[in-house]
Amino acid sequence: MAKSSNINTENTYVRVTDQSGANRQSDVFYSKGAHTFLSANPTPISKSLHLPFFPALTYSKHYGLFYYRSGERRGEHKKIKSEIWLSLNSIIKTLASVILVVLGTLFIGLILGWFVISLIAKRLTRSLQMLQRTAQSNSQSVVNVESLLPVPNSPVEVRELATSFNDLLSAIIENNKREKAFISNASHELRTPIAAIRGHISLVKRRGKDHPEIIDTSLHFIDDESAKMQALVNSLLALSRADKEVVQKTTFDLVAIVNETVEEQRVLLEQNIEVRGAKTASVNANQTNVLQILSTLFDNAGKYAGADSTITVQITNTAHNTILSVENNGPSIPDEDKKHIFDRFYRGDHAHNSQITGNGLGLAIAAQLATLNGIQIKVADVVPHGVRFELVFKKIA
Repeated sequence: MAKSSNINTENTYVRVTDQSGANRQSDVFYSKGAHTFLSANPTPISKSLHLPFFPALTYSKHYGLFYYRSGERRGEHKKIKSEIWLSLNSIIKTLASVILVVLGTLFIGLILGWFVISLIAKRLTRSLQMLQRTAQSNSQSVVNVESLLPVPNSPVEVRELATSFNDLLSAIIENNKREKAFISNASHELRTPIAAIRGHISLVKRRGKDHPEIIDTSLHFIDDESAKMQALVNSLLALSRADKEVVQKTTFDLVAIVNETVEEQRVLLEQNIEVRGAKTASVNANQTNVLQILSTLFDNAGKYAGADSTITVQITNTAHNTILSVENNGPSIPDEDKKHIFDRFYRGDHAHNSQITGNGLGLAIAAQLATLNGIQIKVADVVPHGVRFELVFKKIA
């Protein structure tokens, strides 16, 4: 005999089976609506879908998804079984609402995020685009090829990037200016003897038959000018090699090299050469390059010092350096000229106003070779007059 319980539940159904009667006949109690619910034959999902999990989930047509639990209570001549079906529909609706809200929030967040990121990206790339447009414009214009890029105030990263680019461009522009000046000076130095040679050739062509005496004079002049051109070309080649040379250093005795060079220079120079200082000094450099630098310094001293003067070579060992100086009593170098004494093709006024030959490349080559070998080259005045060039070698550890 079935009886309905008076439990007032909503979306929850209970069935209690009592088998404690004397005749062992079962009494079944139902909560409100449970009998009708059970007549719909709710089936466990794990059984209907053949799934090995979710054994407590039950589905009933027209009712939805339920959570099923059962239990028994035993005693002497007593057995009570209770079954509960708890509807999950409200939970599912709530969960669906939460999912919809989360998805909606996520969608709105994505849209807002995309919008905000787009604004930030445009702000960040605006400066980069400006740099790109300026660089592209400058690269297409001969006039602006040496112009620097604009430096934006923000963002900081782009400002630092633009500043770094401008530092690099400044170095490139400065090097480009030096190369232009070098080409211009080289062209000027070559143009003068070429013009003189061609002038004498024209003179010989026009008047050589009628005035044979001018031929010897012109040939002598052409020989002198061609020799100057050859010396200039050799200097240019030496400077070009010095710019690209990779030196191989060795350790050698600087005093021995100096003495060897002095013996050679005494044959070439009119001045007396005196060597002072240390009797031995080990340095690490390219021996051939050091010989070239010494030859240049002796040649420079021989041009400017008086024929009856003395060129003094001093070798000094200090705690950290070995210093080689070549000193002559020629005219002092003005401070303004000292700044450019090692520039290519640079010659001071005292050189232009005299009959001293040269093309202004000797000291530039010496300075380049010194830099390649890690040697510091300096120039200083000698009191009351004269010039001293110093080569500073780092002490061998």
